[in-house]
Amino acid sequence: MIAWRLRALEQQMPAAAFPAGSAAPSLVYLLVTMVVAAAAVLGFAVYDQRGVPSAVRDSQRELVSNVARNVSLAYTRAAADLDRHIAELRKPPVPADAEVLSRVVGEGKAWIGAAVVQTASRQALVASGVAVPIDQLPTPLPADDTVPVSTSDGPALVRIAALDGQRTLMALEPLLMRNLRLNPAARHGIFVIAPDGHPTLIQGVNAVDAAYLPKVFDGLTRSQRGQSRAVAVKEWRDRQMVVSSAPIGDTGFVVASVIIASVSDGTSLEEGLLLGSSLLVVAFLAFLLMRAFLVAPIQTLLRQAKNDACGAVTLNRQSLRTREAFRIAQALAVVSGAGLRGKRWRPTTMQGLTAAALVALAWPAVAVATTLHEPRPSLPEQLFYDEESRVEVVNSVLGNALDSGLQTVSRISLANTKTGPAKFEPVLKQGMANEHRFRGMYLVDPKGAVVKSAGRASLRTAEPLPGEAGIRIDSSIDRLPVIYAFRIAEDNGYAVVGEFDIDYLLGVMRRVDGRARVVDSDLRTVLDSSGYRAMQPLAGEAARKAAIAAIAGGTVRDQRTGGPPALMAATALTNPPSVAHLEWVVVVERNPASLQMPQVIMNRWTLLMAGTVAGVVALTFVWQFFIFVWPLQRLAASANRMRAGSFDEPVPPQRHDDVGAIAMCLEICRQVRHTGSARFGGAIRLRGSEEDFTAVHPRIPGQRGANRAAKV
Repeated sequence: MIAWRLRALEQQMPAAAFPAGSAAPSLVYLLVTMVVAAAAVLGFAVYDQRGVPSAVRDSQRELVSNVARNVSLAYTRAAADLDRHIAELRKPPVPADAEVLSRVVGEGKAWIGAAVVQTASRQALVASGVAVPIDQLPTPLPADDTVPVSTSDGPALVRIAALDGQRTLMALEPLLMRNLRLNPAARHGIFVIAPDGHPTLIQGVNAVDAAYLPKVFDGLTRSQRGQSRAVAVKEWRDRQMVVSSAPIGDTGFVVASVIIASVSDGTSLEEGLLLGSSLLVVAFLAFLLMRAFLVAPIQTLLRQAKNDACGAVTLNRQSLRTREAFRIAQALAVVSGAGLRGKRWRPTTMQGLTAAALVALAWPAVAVATTLHEPRPSLPEQLFYDEESRVEVVNSVLGNALDSGLQTVSRISLANTKTGPAKFEPVLKQGMANEHRFRGMYLVDPKGAVVKSAGRASLRTAEPLPGEAGIRIDSSIDRLPVIYAFRIAEDNGYAVVGEFDIDYLLGVMRRVDGRARVVDSDLRTVLDSSGYRAMQPLAGEAARKAAIAAIAGGTVRDQRTGGPPALMAATALTNPPSVAHLEWVVVVERNPASLQMPQVIMNRWTLLMAGTVAGVVALTFVWQFFIFVWPLQRLAASANRMRAGSFDEPVPPQRHDDVGAIAMCLEICRQVRHTGSARFGGAIRLRGSEEDFTAVHPRIPGQRGANRAAKV
């Protein structure tokens, strides 16, 4: 009879398959922790190699990429100006050859040489400046194209443009770059590689014999993006050569940097194994506690509950270590006719799982504390030189952006001296269409009031402009920086004003990693790539110290040691000369924790492991509490009422899992005590949630006969 009841009961009870069973959370926690430990060991193993730190290679790649971008932008700007001149020259009447060269070469800032040749014979009709290497140009001459060439002074670009069917203009521009901060101890050299693979030393020194350069630079001209690699040399035991390159737009030239850098050990595989093994030990202890205080009591209680629900007499009941399970077992023992007593203190399931969570969180806490108290890694000297180059890149790009805006308003003002104010609006709209640096362009009268505008409304205070031309910031507005370029016409006093788009200027500053700020001579923040309130005092003692030192001229560097560490450099904005009067200083700082140094990588992996483990522990604890502990506590409350002799209130099923199966068994025992032994093992399975109550209604007399009569 008991075996039949047990079989009938098993057919009605839910099958708690993974992940519904009470063992699922602890098992998932253990498996995920094992994966985290294995991933950490693998991460330490990947970087466990001796070589040049990745931070140095990344810094060099960023350096050459910025240099290549600046050279490409300078050429693009010069080519756009040349194309604009040529478009004017093509309009009839076409000027003489000498006038063509005069307009193109001008002051010789961009195009140092030019020539007008016969298109068919390539014979020079007139030339000016540095001779154009016509013999290096393709045959036939392309109509409108740029050709890379090599001259005695270094690599250059020749812009070819057809003036008409008979003549072609050639303009020569050298590939020039600003003076870079080079590390003499690293024998730093900057090269420009021609499309045919021939390298030319532009700055610095050659670290290797010239005969080996083609092998060192092999494959760089075929790459369309920046790269950096370390080259091992047999004769150098503790040093390696770092070669970094970046293409200069679509010109065919490549900028390459070569340094000799010291090598260092990578991440420690032994430390990774120690972290992984210690994590597994702690995780296994926490897993055992979870099993002891949740899984084992529920499984033991479920086996006993099945026997009690089938009417089996159990004289010796297994002791339960948690308070909720013991209370439920007492209720089962009462209704089945056997007693279960115990007066010793038992922890609750919540207390046991809390202890397991604290044990599991001990490893992340120790790992984080140990990592945060690690001594800061020493930075290679090369990174300080590269930091100076980074701040000078921001300085150069920002200065050129401001100067280009000034050139734009000057060109519009000079080209429209005879255009009346009433007809100036189309001119401004055309200028806005060609100039992305401005938020708006305006024509203002001698009193500074806006007469015509294009773009967004002017934010500048309406007052007379200071001087004839230049770049200014409206000092009367302190809630945001209003930076503008202007030029006043000599004949009528009207001026063309362009207000710079602050988002564009911030985008220029965000081209380098880290935080870039521009401050004025009073150390008030004008621009900040990380978000800011304008004209607020520069924050940070180290940043203020570097800015004050840079105001006097030159580039300074520093390393912040108090508070969060930072690699810092500052330089005064003095080039081009049109921006020197602003007396601005550019300050760039970067957190060394973002660098790919071996110690930083180990700390990063450790903190990532700690955060992942802490998240898994929290998720497991929440899972166990809401899915098992809370329903178990409510089931224990129902058991307390049954122990007190109240059998009228049904025990609702909690969930379709282990706890729900125990609730069904407890409900069967309640019905046996309330109705009789016929309910053993055969109680109808309740469905729904615990808020749904079931009531048994008495049969209505004559109901069956009435139904039959209705059918007839």
